[in-house]
Amino acid sequence: MISKKKLNSAAIRRANTARVFHAIRQQPGLSPRGLGQLTGIDGATLSIILGQLEQDGLLIRDTAAATGHSGRPKSLLSIDAKARLMAGVALEVDEIQILIAGLTGARLAVLSVPGCPTPEGAAGAIKAGILALLKQLGLARKSLACIGVGVPGLVGADGRLVLAPALAWRDVDFAGLLSAALGVPAYLENDTNVAAAAEHLFGGSQNVANFVYISGNSGLGGGLYLGGGIYRGPRGLAGELGHMKLVPNGRLCACGGHGCLQTYVSGHAILQRVAESGSPAADMSVVRARALAGDDKLRAILAEAGEALGLGLASLANLLAPERIVLGGSLAGLAAFLLPSCRQVFNANAMPGIAGDVAITVSELDAFAIPMGGVALALQRLFDDPGFF
Repeated sequence: MISKKKLNSAAIRRANTARVFHAIRQQPGLSPRGLGQLTGIDGATLSIILGQLEQDGLLIRDTAAATGHSGRPKSLLSIDAKARLMAGVALEVDEIQILIAGLTGARLAVLSVPGCPTPEGAAGAIKAGILALLKQLGLARKSLACIGVGVPGLVGADGRLVLAPALAWRDVDFAGLLSAALGVPAYLENDTNVAAAAEHLFGGSQNVANFVYISGNSGLGGGLYLGGGIYRGPRGLAGELGHMKLVPNGRLCACGGHGCLQTYVSGHAILQRVAESGSPAADMSVVRARALAGDDKLRAILAEAGEALGLGLASLANLLAPERIVLGGSLAGLAAFLLPSCRQVFNANAMPGIAGDVAITVSELDAFAIPMGGVALALQRLFDDPGFF
């Protein structure tokens, strides 16, 4: 029988290893002394962790250039980006985006393939895409360590897909299908949650412990990064910010309810309003182009959406008081036209003691947020795996 003490010490070791790994990943060129000062980990423990990372082929030690001073040369630490590869996947109805990245998060190759109506077909398409990218990079299949997938739906705490209305999938072990197809661990998570994880590991919120990532495309999703991690709730279903009720008996939502925030702010909602104005747009890129060109009628529609967004974000800030709220997806692309009215309504409705402490920012991850979120998910799960180190 394994004692609780051994389990706790193993968990602490993995947590310390993850802290060291990410410190080196974010600041390559650190010396062991500088790394110890940054992480607060004692020298003996740090030496063991660095030795293990080096033994596993994940760590590179370079010798600093001579300074003319006596003593041993200083070693500079960095992560070997290609020692393990991660695949990040954004699974949508019409398109599957696949990205291969190294351990540092550097994007190595990207591919988009058509979406598939069945889980089996989608798993096969992802497998073919990953193998094609590995071949393109001239790398062996065994170099792939893990796969992370972001899906537009509800994912339970056990990693199974509970429901993805847009895909018409229900109760599917998609991660299991994908793992069996490629022979490596695969993990599934809500697409906005993984985008929030990417924002923390690779984006502009790397040193922020509490933020909310909100993204709008076909719907409106939210990733709650609270207390240094994604808050998923007891069943793993938290973060459905698009279904916050904004207007009593308001617009009909795909969930069957009325007045949900996403019926006023999502890309789909904006396209619907633009069509109702008599000048329909094919997609959000057309909306943005027309707004940039000075279409006053369209800009008025976006200002109205910004007001709705500001009211929703004010309620969110009053409830959670995060350090920042990050806009992604179509909200990021239209931020220049949404934010003026959004901030005005936000400041008028958020509590005075809260509004000034919440920064509303725009994600820098752009179109790669979800597949990079898959990479972040894969990387995090590898550090949770007792067999990885």
